Amino acid sequence: MGKATLTIDIGHASAAGVKPDNEDFFGALIASGSQLIHKGIAIAIADGMSGSDAGKQASHCCVASFLSDYYSTPDSWSVKQAGQKILSATNSWLYSQGQIRYQSTRGMVSTLSILVLKSTTAHLFHIGDSRIYRLRDGVLEQITRDHRVWLANDKNYLNRAMGIEPRLEIDYKTLSLAQEDVFLLTTDGIHDFVTDKQIKTVLEQPLSLTEMAQQLLDTALAQHSDDNLTCQVIKITQIPNAKEDEILSRHENLPFPPPLSPGQVLDGFRIEQELHASKRTQIYRAFDTRTQTTVILKNALGVI
Repeated sequence: MGKATLTIDIGHASAAGVKPDNEDFFGALIASGSQLIHKGIAIAIADGMSGSDAGKQASHCCVASFLSDYYSTPDSWSVKQAGQKILSATNSWLYSQGQIRYQSTRGMVSTLSILVLKSTTAHLFHIGDSRIYRLRDGVLEQITRDHRVWLANDKNYLNRAMGIEPRLEIDYKTLSLAQEDVFLLTTDGIHDFVTDKQIKTVLEQPLSLTEMAQQLLDTALAQHSDDNLTCQVIKITQIPNAKEDEILSRHENLPFPPPLSPGQVLDGFRIEQELHASKRTQIYRAFDTRTQTTVILKNALGVI
């Protein structure tokens, strides 16, 4: 049997809706061979900001530049390093062009949400109010946060977006992948008009992913969406075995266990005395009940 590789299924739908032009943009690049191993699969969605002088050009630039430049970065770079360098350069260009061409901080502005799937890990880059959801084991979760400030029930504005400021502040996080995970990328023309319950119902239907995407779009239109509408649906159909560094990285950010008291047993170690405690480190003298020896346990950054 051949070695398992990361494989996905993908579907999408996009429409201008009631607006005269579609300023959303989306794309995906499914690599193969060594690029699949070193770079993975990249999926992106962007929404040109309403009121921006060149929102359509901005959203196109955000997606196209990432999908082309990401695969040109050195294989030695981490996904985070490559993504942040590319996005910082793109943001600087959008901001400078907005100033030069339109003399405005709203010249070329767009939201951007990116999903990079590499080995058994999902890497997320996000800024603005486009969204990424994950459906796993019947639970739908929004895994990005909206960078949107509400002034009233019907008034809000983007406080973070690509091209709006010279310095980029973008959200980055990683999640472990599981076979059968379903990811959904949407612009606000979809998720502002379709409830989470409706989204979950559609994603659990026995439809092709493109049919799911189209049904979400049609539902948003039927519920009076007044914006451009775009969504991408991705299903993880196969994942490889996790590499050692991926297994370790999943535990790096686990929270500390609560303070341990003498007499407590943790994974076969009976705590005898706390020797040191700080925000970053906990050290205990303990008795290993399996080997009948006294040991020192050090918990640093949440890993014992």
